[in-house]
Amino acid sequence: MQPLARLSNTRTPRSLLSTLLLGGALLANSGCHGGEGTLADLGSAGTGTHPPLGSSGNAGRASTGSGGNGFGTGGAPNGGGAPSAGTPGSAGTLVSGGGVGNASASGGAGGAGGRVASAGGGGVSSGGVSSGGVSSGGMSSGGMSDGGAVASGGMGGAKPCVDVQPPADPDWPGAMCEDWASQTTECTADWFAPYCDVSCGRCVPEGGGGSAAVDCSKAGLPNVTGGDGFATRYWDCCQTHCGQSDGHRCSKDGVSKTSDTKSACDGGGSYACYDEAPHAVSDCLSYGYIAKANPNCGGCYRIQFTGEGKDNAADPGSKLIKGKQMIVKVSNTGGDVASNQFDVMVPGGGVGKFNACSNEWNTSDLGAQYGGFFTQCTGAYSAKKQCAHDACMKLPSGQMRDGCTWFTDWLQAADNPKFTSQATDCPF
Repeated sequence: MQPLARLSNTRTPRSLLSTLLLGGALLANSGCHGGEGTLADLGSAGTGTHPPLGSSGNAGRASTGSGGNGFGTGGAPNGGGAPSAGTPGSAGTLVSGGGVGNASASGGAGGAGGRVASAGGGGVSSGGVSSGGVSSGGMSSGGMSDGGAVASGGMGGAKPCVDVQPPADPDWPGAMCEDWASQTTECTADWFAPYCDVSCGRCVPEGGGGSAAVDCSKAGLPNVTGGDGFATRYWDCCQTHCGQSDGHRCSKDGVSKTSDTKSACDGGGSYACYDEAPHAVSDCLSYGYIAKANPNCGGCYRIQFTGEGKDNAADPGSKLIKGKQMIVKVSNTGGDVASNQFDVMVPGGGVGKFNACSNEWNTSDLGAQYGGFFTQCTGAYSAKKQCAHDACMKLPSGQMRDGCTWFTDWLQAADNPKFTSQATDCPF
């Protein structure tokens, strides 16, 4: 139950990908796709009426050349007859701002009989600029179709709120959106705009989720301005110090109460109870139990995380839980617990100085002695967090497993996060 002296790699702002690489990636992805909308035929790309062939367009001026499409300043001029191949205004002639080919013209006229290109495909048909508007990134730029209608299709709806992973970085193997968002400043870089919308906080997916920091400023929780401290983690399965006096001690199954007053760490049959594992009350509040120096057994504290780690101020997990709060109850003590340290009971958080878990669970696969599963895992932050989450599946199902994944999910695998604290009434 001693503080862990570990440093996480802190990423500096990155610019490893050149503009050329970004351009290639964007062309390959052709923008963001939210669906496969059906694009209108040129002949149905608006509700306005085309001027008959041979007549002049409204408020427009014919361009040079027989049968040319106009520069349309207020409409879509179609001066002259339908152009034929090989003459000015024939297939392939682009139209400048406002003017489009007559959608009813015969083959060879600008945009005749064509369809707008699929999402992100440019929107240029074989005969000229399509009358439904040029598609850019899957959204019709609109305003150019006769009658004012914009071609359907392209996006097919709003941009989906998902984390699109950036290209693999050979200098940072395994880095995912969580890593880029929490350990670099690339979320604000132009080249990073197509990537990691959720982790960068550009959007919140329906139903929540993702790894973006939660805004708890409007959660209705009181602001905690008390003493400064830091939180570590442990679960040694031993009967807690306070369990000796308050009777909150369990048999080997971790659920049924026992009258045995001898801790399993001393050869007895009294273990920590599974209901002492932490659990979330909401996205911004959790309950749990702690060991502290000079314990006031049964006393409760409200703690608010500051967004910094004790050993690494830029710890990714600590940044993600800024503003979150816990109400913790004192259940244990330890000679290796500092005066400003709360050692939170977290299954899979390391056994520390004592170990009754190997006997209770019949396994020695408990992660690092100090820090548990997460400390034993390697790689970038997101890889370590996933590794620890997977390791939690080895623990007994129910409160043990849920308490373990609470650390990776709700606490975002924060490594010794700092907090402010103050005494409070116990709600549990």
